Amino acid sequence: MRSKIFYSLAAVVFAIFLARHHFRDLIEVGRTYATYHTYIRSHPDVLYKYSRPGKFDNGNSSPSSRKYVPKIIHRIFLQEGRKSTLSNYRAGLESCRRIHPDWEQKIWTDENATEFMREHYPAIAPHYTGYAQSIQRANILRYALLDHFGGVYLDLDVTCLDSLDRLRHLPWLTPGAYPAGVNNAFILAKPGHPHLKELLFKVPSRNIRWPMPYVENMLSTGCMYFSNRFMSYARLLMRLGEDAPYEAKFFVLADQDGNMEPHMLRGAVRTPLFAHAGASSWHGWDAAMMVLIGQYYGYFALLLGMLHGTLFVGLVVLFRRSNRCTAWPNIRRSIGTETIPDHERLSPGKEFQA
Repeated sequence: MRSKIFYSLAAVVFAIFLARHHFRDLIEVGRTYATYHTYIRSHPDVLYKYSRPGKFDNGNSSPSSRKYVPKIIHRIFLQEGRKSTLSNYRAGLESCRRIHPDWEQKIWTDENATEFMREHYPAIAPHYTGYAQSIQRANILRYALLDHFGGVYLDLDVTCLDSLDRLRHLPWLTPGAYPAGVNNAFILAKPGHPHLKELLFKVPSRNIRWPMPYVENMLSTGCMYFSNRFMSYARLLMRLGEDAPYEAKFFVLADQDGNMEPHMLRGAVRTPLFAHAGASSWHGWDAAMMVLIGQYYGYFALLLGMLHGTLFVGLVVLFRRSNRCTAWPNIRRSIGTETIPDHERLSPGKEFQA
């Protein structure tokens, strides 16, 4: 019996050890969901309150007239043998060219993207080529392109409705996401922004397998990874306070009232800046499940907490029943939590706490 308990305990501990990185990522998700909106409310200066030309601009302004973001729009088209052509996205591409005639328009494909990663990011290139899904590559590629060149990244299904020239004084800008976090379908950034450095630095440690493709993408490179790193960087900026330079800050799109939702690229939607087709061509069967979890994340977080609590209690029971736990009473006595029976308290020579 004792050997069975020991082997059961060893198996549970080993399973937890193997899944330690998965638990870490899930804890990060919970922390992002729990703290994102509190952070935004307590730091309203993070919101860039966009207004159309001709209206009073109540947005955040740079301390100088410097333009941090170069006039480059990056698009990524990783075909990887699929029967898809850029002609499917012609309307969106032409809209941005028409509104930004003096901007450089870069299209990144399988060939030049892989070459770029191998040349400029050799430490990340093995992860880039080893990902199971092309969307994971597209995610990492956009962070690397903005880190190297700067400019604007747009998903292929995004159509331009207004000029981005007036946003170039911002070192970083991205829309919010539902129910919490930020969206990587549109990113405006100066080259070498510290947040991009952190996004790329953490890539190898988050390259782990998950049983669901949607979850694997979201947590390894996608919007949830993007949001987790956003909150990590936000905590850094909070620690720095006034010592954080303007060019190291970031902003989230909002309307004049500070509402992020009108600018969210969530499904098929039209915002003041863009029209988003909401193609989501990489979504699979597990996407709907994750959307459901996102809508009721509080209940799922409670359920996850209960499961963790049950597991902890089970481990304690196994630990105490094991013959190898003779030191446990001494530990409890040393920290003052042991309850000593009355008959022992009355025994001659017995040392105890009254």
